[in-house]
Amino acid sequence: MAVDRWRYAALAVANALDYYHEGRHQDVEEEWIIRAIAEPDHTDFDGADLYFSYVSEIGKWIRVVVSEDRLLTGYIDRRAMKWWGIPE
Repeated sequence: MAVDRWRYAALAVANALDYYHEGRHQDVEEEWIIRAIAEPDHTDFDGADLYFSYVSEIGKWIRVVVSEDRLLTGYIDRRAMKWWGIPE
């Protein structure tokens, strides 16, 4: 059964929304986080799911970390620009 990535993204964000918006990375919009989880440009795993997405609105990459269907953090990742540059 295929996972509806948009639904999964919305669920992960909803599970942590109150906590997240009180956190340190208020410069990353909720819409970008959902888009990064649903349609990531790159993914990785280091004990948690890592989603990387280029946000054309700001010209930067964000990294979103999800563990056990819960958003842990989402922030602008300066290293990703060195790794992947600007996608075409």
